[in-house]
Formats: sequence, C-alpha cells, structure tokens
Amino acid sequence: MPGRRALLATIGILAVVAVGVRLLPGEADDGSRLAGSTTQHAPSVAARTSSGPSTIVPSSPAEVPTSATTSGRTSTPPAGSAAPTSPTLPVQTAASGLPATTPQPASPSTTASAGAPVPTVAPSPLPAPSLDFVVSSFNVLGASHTTASGKRPGMASGTARAVGAAELIRRNGADVVGFQELQVSQLKALERETDLDFYPGLALRPEDSENSIGWRRDEWLPVELHTVSIPYFNGNPRTMPYVLLRSATSGLEVWFGNFHNPADTATAHHQQRFRTRATVIEIALANRLRATGIPVVFTGDMNERASYFCRFTATTAMRAARGGSHRGACLAGRPRAIDWVFGSPGVRFTGYYEDRSRLVHLTTDHPMVVARAHIEGGPPAD
Repeated sequence: MPGRRALLATIGILAVVAVGVRLLPGEADDGSRLAGSTTQHAPSVAARTSSGPSTIVPSSPAEVPTSATTSGRTSTPPAGSAAPTSPTLPVQTAASGLPATTPQPASPSTTASAGAPVPTVAPSPLPAPSLDFVVSSFNVLGASHTTASGKRPGMASGTARAVGAAELIRRNGADVVGFQELQVSQLKALERETDLDFYPGLALRPEDSENSIGWRRDEWLPVELHTVSIPYFNGNPRTMPYVLLRSATSGLEVWFGNFHNPADTATAHHQQRFRTRATVIEIALANRLRATGIPVVFTGDMNERASYFCRFTATTAMRAARGGSHRGACLAGRPRAIDWVFGSPGVRFTGYYEDRSRLVHLTTDHPMVVARAHIEGGPPAD
C-alpha cells in the first residue's frame, strides 16, 4: 500500500540521517572530505531587489580591510658618546619569575650617525583576497510528487524528505545551493533545519519558491536580488532567481543564477522548443553578468545532457564544473546527469561530485551535484 511504503520511506530517511552513513564529495578511503569555506559572522547588508529583466547595476568592488603597519625605533646614544658603565643586574619578570635579557648597546655598524636620516622599509603589499566555496545544484523532488496521487507515492512526504535534504547539505559542506522543486512545505522545513537564507523563498508567489537559491547566512551577504522569466511547461513563464552575494570573509562578490528548464512528461509533450528558448535567455544573462567583471556561477536542472552543454557553451565563456570543452568542436564528455554547475573564467573548479548515496535515493529522484570553486581577487585597493 502507498501509505505503508511512504511510512517505511520516512523511517528509512530518519534511520540514515541518525546513523550518519555517507559518502562525501571527493572522499577517499581514508575519510578525507571536501571542505567548505571558513566561517565568520558579519553585519547584514541591505540587498537591492528587482524582478523581471532588470538592468543590473554593478556593485563597486568590496573594500577589504587592511592592517595599518607601524615601524618602531629604538633610541641609541649619539655617535661618540660613552656607554653607561654601571653594572646591571638580572631583572625578575612578574609573569614568569625568570631573569629578563639585559639590553645590549647597538653595534657600531647599526648605529645611525647623528643627523643622518634613518632608512625606512616599505611594508610588504597585502596578498590579494581569495575565496573557496562549495556550490550545489539540488532538485529535491517537489512535495506534490510524493502524495498519494503523485508520481512517487511510495516515498516519504516532502517535509520528511526535506530533513534528509538538510542533512545532505551539511554532509556535503554546501555553502550555496540552487534548488529545484523546492515547494513551500519543504522550504519551511529547510528554514528550520539549516542555516540558509533563501531567495525568492516566500518573498514572491508560492510557486516561485521552487527554484530558490539558498546561501549560508554566516558566510554570505546579499547585495542584489533579481529574477528573470523563462518559458516553462508549454511556454508558460516561470520566475528564476539570480543574486549577487558578497563573501563575509574575503569581501569578494559572486553572481549566482539558478534555473529549471521544462521536461518532456506524460502531460507535457515536445518541450524542446521551450528548453531552447530558455537557454537563449540564460545565455544572454550569463554574458550580461560576466560583463560586470564579477565572477558568475549558474546552477540548474536543465533537463538535457550534452545538448544543453553544447548550446550553452557555444556562445558564452562559461565552463562546466564536471568538465568538457567547446573549442571548435563540442566535447561534452558523456554527462550522466541533467543537473549542471557552470562558472565564468574567473571561477576555477577544484572538485566535482554527484552524490548518489542511499540518503539521496530516499530524499529525491536526482543526484545532488556538488562542486568546489576557487576565486582569486584582484590586488587590494590602496
């Protein structure tokens, strides 16, 4: 019976979460794992919001605090003067009781001549800021699909599966997640179970929560929040988010966009023309965001494999985290998943993983795609 199967699926999710059996991205037999970025709390930043194909206002580069450098000088007697001849005794320090080192007069080679300028050494330049983070594309299978009338009635409820999704986010160390099919009940569960903030979340229409972007609130500050409309099933418009986030630790900024292109289903046939039109919009947005000079990362369930990669990379400089190239001929590399992570040339992917573990199987019908990214900032401002 579907109800009994759903109950057993819920118990299975809770059992896997409790036991903590997992396979982490890039995990070797010795238990090493894909690490996320460092944690640092920072004051909140007011985010600018817009909807529709709005004009993007590039943010000014983040100001990276620099430490003031001071040079201390030790006074020395004028050249030719006699050094003190009175005996000195060891001095006991209050903290340790050990004798302090007796000061010694400067040697002639290091003593400045009277009236001569003292040379100063310029402080070393601060290193350019850099940023490492883990980004994921995660279709969590909408709650409506696992009801008694849904396509997967034997799976646990959306709320129960969202608990499993929260555990997968923690296990994989994801800092930013592009969700698909994140329906309202699942979103509310993730708000309780994770330290993520979301956009659009519940800010717009209920159906717009499904493709929300989530980010760790202790690591990222929202700067700009936008949406763009793409054709979804049978060409009906659906709102997709893209946001500008600032790292709380490095001050570097990154554009993140997240998309879900329509699939061919039992009730929606021949959707390729709408996927192609959606790709055109996604290409235009990727090129417009890259023109701001800020790194760009796109996530999404594109409902295509090699064909999407070839179409998307033909007229953008975006690169897939899983690899592949498009220099003349398109070499997509036989992708297994229809879920993607792309980055602009300023983003270097240092790891890629498709989590197909047992907990993923109990939670959704997609893998959790996880990628580690590195960004180098420019030289700090004077």
